[in-house]
Amino acid sequence: MDTRIRRRIDVATRTSLFLYANTAVVLPVCLLAVTSELGFNFTQAGALSLIGSIVQFGILLGSIPIAAAMGKIRPLRWGIWIIAAGLALFTRVSGYGGAVAAVAIIAFGQALIEALQTPLIEDIHPEDDGSHQVLLHSFWPIGIIVGTLLTGEALSRGIPWRAVFLTLTACCLLGGTLYPNRAKAALPRSRADRSHVGEIFARPLFWVFCCALAFAGAAEGGFTFWTASYIQIEFNTLPRSGGLGIALFSLGMAVGRLTTSRIAARFGLKRILVIAVTMALLVGIGVFFIRSLVLLYAVMIVMGLCIAPFWPALQTYSVRRLGADPTMVMVFMSCFGVLGFAGASFLMGLIGDTFGLRASFLVAPCALAILLALIGLERRLEPPATVETQ
Repeated sequence: MDTRIRRRIDVATRTSLFLYANTAVVLPVCLLAVTSELGFNFTQAGALSLIGSIVQFGILLGSIPIAAAMGKIRPLRWGIWIIAAGLALFTRVSGYGGAVAAVAIIAFGQALIEALQTPLIEDIHPEDDGSHQVLLHSFWPIGIIVGTLLTGEALSRGIPWRAVFLTLTACCLLGGTLYPNRAKAALPRSRADRSHVGEIFARPLFWVFCCALAFAGAAEGGFTFWTASYIQIEFNTLPRSGGLGIALFSLGMAVGRLTTSRIAARFGLKRILVIAVTMALLVGIGVFFIRSLVLLYAVMIVMGLCIAPFWPALQTYSVRRLGADPTMVMVFMSCFGVLGFAGASFLMGLIGDTFGLRASFLVAPCALAILLALIGLERRLEPPATVETQ
């Protein structure tokens, strides 16, 4: 593939993930303003995330034959435009039904990006040691930082949440134009045959990795979706303070992923994962006991730093260990990751309505403990092949 085309794909995927992150965080930061205007409770707000994840699950599965038939570039371009359509529709809602429809459309576009960006990078960097993948995924927390700070500041200055959604709509429309014409990018074809699906599903190791990404997504999702509302309610602050909490968490993630992309070849993805999950578990337990906003801000940075490698490192490590088609493995794993992300958000909403949002933040340490156990289990199920993956 031409170097210029490869570079353009890198830019387009990083921009898309940056915008995707903005669209994932704009509702959590605007959550109190939206729920106040439309009359939702915590459970209904958390259910929006769960409904979106169910839509994403279906589209993620459908993206495998789509990628085999159309390639990855065209669906990715349309994915960011579909998100723009959903954001624009959300500005017109007046009740819960309309919000559900808009979230479903947004989730449709997000699923295409979630499904195909990571395997696309695998296609154009086949000998990657994990550094390109982690670098790509660093644009997720960078997008969250920018989105939360700008959205929180806009709301604090009295700018309507609908105006924030429309601004993001315009950015997504522009972002879709960055992808090159698919005819100029020679990419390997993805496998979508049932026999290969059977080969993957028959290996217990695959299911361990899927469950691991589900609990990794749960840990990340709880902090991303509920931190802004928790800070505003628990510490009686303005939206910019809640947005700052997510931004600091994302700052830690950005630093962690950029650092991981530099050290992956030297230390190995497995070792990095074990250290990161262990640290995240210890820090996550401490969040429940914090009563100082300044201390909470500091802990958010550390928590983001610890959680940073989970998603990209697990997917890359899994592909290396399984030796299967990257698109198929990564899409199936993303299905579980998305459900874990949204399932934790919904569960925390239920706990928040019953026991308060502070108690709901115990969900993350529970997920991390299970994740650590799963990482320890994978080599017992299937010893590593001759290619060293750690």
